[in-house]
Formats: sequence, structure tokens, C-alpha cells
Amino acid sequence: MSALLMIVSFVVNYLLLSLWSPFVLLLAAFFLPSDTLRSLDQSPGWENWFLTVLVLVPGLLMQFPLFQRMMIFTSGWQKARGTYLEVLEQALEPVIRRGGLEGEKFHLYINPEKSLNACALGDNNIIVNAPMFQYFTVDELSGILAHEMGHLQKGHTWKLLLLCGMSTANRACFRLYRLFLAFLTVLQFIPLLGFILVFFCMVMNFILQVGNWLLGWPLTLFNRYCARQDEYAADAYACQLGLGAELYNGLAKLDNLYHNPQLGFFGKMLSDHPATGDRLERIREQIDQ
Repeated sequence: MSALLMIVSFVVNYLLLSLWSPFVLLLAAFFLPSDTLRSLDQSPGWENWFLTVLVLVPGLLMQFPLFQRMMIFTSGWQKARGTYLEVLEQALEPVIRRGGLEGEKFHLYINPEKSLNACALGDNNIIVNAPMFQYFTVDELSGILAHEMGHLQKGHTWKLLLLCGMSTANRACFRLYRLFLAFLTVLQFIPLLGFILVFFCMVMNFILQVGNWLLGWPLTLFNRYCARQDEYAADAYACQLGLGAELYNGLAKLDNLYHNPQLGFFGKMLSDHPATGDRLERIREQIDQ
């Protein structure tokens, strides 16, 4: 399933990026020398290679520790120290021991946000929100860390970085296009040129909306489905380590604290996490086996 998601994501991001071609050509006509434009026109096939690089390279770069450290720094996460580090090391100890892992390989961070959450990033980074230490016991944190370790060990986190990277070029084009629309508020008053640019943007908006509905939404739904399956797989990993009861108690407490409302059909389709009740039921079944 993961391999299929990678392939589909590449194809969709490639096609969505190709929809920006008229906009890119318009900018090239304004900013690139005519000799450069003629040279590109005489080199058939360069567009395919260029689009492939724009889709793949950002995702591959995100696999390097340097880029992951940059993401951690820009997110405001802080290296766990003091009491935070002591509690996390105590909670992580049974996960490391039962999983046969090397404890010094993993990096622990604290997210100062006031929500109750934990996540994993890259190959060896685990992030826990600060309020978690107030509401959860060490045993419950062990279950939650076992779940996050499941994401790391099963490759869910590097896959997520790759998926995120493959959409980077499309997001950059969208921001550049929004900047162009801001300039258009001035350029639209120029006779003839303003009319041409406004008409161009109307056509571009139509192309982008159709492309998003035909390509973007199906990819989003497929991506969310795979993300929900990854959550079940990470839960199963925690149960295999013998920490299913701890994870069950942690999730049950989280559900009680948040009082999450029941999602409708479309809400469930768009959610990247299964309903907590469904997860608890599966965990209970695995504990009882």
C-alpha cells in the first residue's frame, strides 16, 4: 500500500505541477532573456526532467538529518532536558528493551504547545507536548511512546516526509501565484495589458480548480486512508511489545479529556486518524489474544 501511495503521489504531484506551466511560461517571458527561451524551446523533453526533479528532490532532501533538524528548529521544539528528559527516558526504557533497540539512537524533544499530543519525525525523533507530563502517568507515556516508535520502525515517518516533499513545488507555485495576484490589483488598470492578465488569471483559476478536484482530492482521500492504516499498524506494534494495555489506558484518558465528537462519513474519510473508539476496540482485541 505504501509503495502504491508513493507512485500515485508522484504522478498526481507531477500532473498538478504541470498545470502551472502557463503561469511559469508567463513569468519566463517577462524575466528570462530571449536567447534562454529559444535554447529551452530547442531542447525537447527538458520540461519532463525539470518537473520530475521538482517533485522528487525536496522529498529526498527531507530524509537527511540536517533538514530534519531544521524542521525541528523552525517548529519551536526543544530538546528534552531536566525532569522532562528523566520521565521520557523512564517511559522509553521498556520500549527500547522489549524492541531490542539502541536507546542512544533516538532524540527526544518537547513541544511547548498546550495541546495533548505526541508525534515522530524522520528516522529517530520523538516529540511530546509539554502538557502530556501533567495528565499521563509514566506507564501511559510508555504506551504512547511505543506507538510513536511503531511509526519510526515501520517507516511511516520517512514516508510522510517524502509525501510532504513531493508537494513542496506545488505549494511554492501557489504562493508565487498569490503574490502575482496581489500585483494584478495594480496591473489590471493598465489598458489592454490589464485585460489580458485578468483573463489569463481567470483561465488559470479554472484550470487549477478542475485539476484539484480531479487529482488533488482523490490523492488526499487515499493519503488519509493510508494514514489511518498506519495508526492501526503503530498501535499493533505497541501491542506486540506487550505495551498494549498502557497504550489503551493512555488513549482512553486522551479521549475522556478531549471528549471528541463522533465524526460523520465525510469527516472520517478526511481524518488522518481512525476514531479513538475503533482504535481502542482493536487494541483490546490484541491484548486479549
